[in-house]
Amino acid sequence: MNQTVNTNKLRKDIIDVLTRIDDVKKLKLIFQQAEEIEEMNIVEHEQDLDIEDGIVEVREGVSLDQILKEQSYKSINYQEFKRLTNKIEWEHSLEELLENLD
Repeated sequence: MNQTVNTNKLRKDIIDVLTRIDDVKKLKLIFQQAEEIEEMNIVEHEQDLDIEDGIVEVREGVSLDQILKEQSYKSINYQEFKRLTNKIEWEHSLEELLENLD
């Protein structure tokens, strides 16, 4: 369980860093490298697969607050969400995206 918490915290930290990067070229480079790392990981882990790794402990009587605390969950308010989404450089307008839904 400790490794899961550390993994989740690391993912959140990576996302936090990524949201501060505005340069499209840098983001594309990071994306390409992440895909390469993911591909390498898949090949490595295929050799290490074990059915026991898929078994997780099921606990009863755990509250949502306990789960959120264990996962170091931090909520985000609307203002922070809006600030982060305003940084996103969309390739298409909302109108173009909606047209593609038809």
